[in-house]
Amino acid sequence: MREEHIRWLKNRFGALVAFDEPMSRHTTFKIGGPATIVTVKTDQQLQDLVRWARENDQPVKVLGAGSNLLVRDEGIEGVVLKLANGFEAIESVTRDAFSMVEKVTAGAGNTVRALGGYALKRGLAGLNFTLGIPGTVGGALRMNAGAWGSCMADATQAVTLLDAKGNVVSRKRQDLRFRYRGLDLAEGELILRGEFALKRADRDVLRKEAAQMQKTRKAHQPLREPSAGCIFRNPEGMSAGELIEKAGLKGFRLGDAEISKKHANFIVNKGCAKASEVILLIEQIQKTVFQRFGIQLEPEVIIVG
Repeated sequence: MREEHIRWLKNRFGALVAFDEPMSRHTTFKIGGPATIVTVKTDQQLQDLVRWARENDQPVKVLGAGSNLLVRDEGIEGVVLKLANGFEAIESVTRDAFSMVEKVTAGAGNTVRALGGYALKRGLAGLNFTLGIPGTVGGALRMNAGAWGSCMADATQAVTLLDAKGNVVSRKRQDLRFRYRGLDLAEGELILRGEFALKRADRDVLRKEAAQMQKTRKAHQPLREPSAGCIFRNPEGMSAGELIEKAGLKGFRLGDAEISKKHANFIVNKGCAKASEVILLIEQIQKTVFQRFGIQLEPEVIIVG
């Protein structure tokens, strides 16, 4: 980054900008080289930063919770955005006690678990599946995150975006193109917040359902080791984890990157794993599964840098 770019960022954001910050401190994988990270708290700050970045050919990447993310060892060029404060609000829009549906808005910087917890506390069905997802609301919408047969698209009513021109726009559900583990957005569009339509339900029933989901997740996933969640998308009607296990790769290791012994669709960091080791392991899995079963596994984890 050029000296004049550094000066502008320091003058505009002061203590909210960190240069040469190791991304390993900001990802659930605990892996990643250096980046310039800027914390933004308002729509205006975000608009100012994005417009400056585009005028100066600086790439922009939203950090989120750093889950589902593998940052290369060389780090990330440009600016990494961290959404805070005004992007962390959760509130109810519908206050009619007689309505069976309550609308809830949540900023993109919230953890999706916090959104799920808010809904559970209010006795609202439709987001229990998010309680086991470690990402942010923005990331969960972008990836159409899902579990237990549900996904973000099921509950989403609208999404507020910063478009490629730096304008804040809102899109209703019928104008959003969700797909399996994805939401189609134009290049440069950033998610600011989401609106969700949730049905009122029996709170005790929801709590029991949530507890069972968490119990099953803890029993089958390596939650105590750094990872980026599931590495591959499930092929239609199949389990990526089962394919990897049947290929004999469970527990296979390169350096400190290991295919989890608990769930074969997770790669875990056993200490000081490098992104390069994880990438080689991903390629080895793809090659072996294709040779054995003729199936090309598609990564779910996002590789940046």
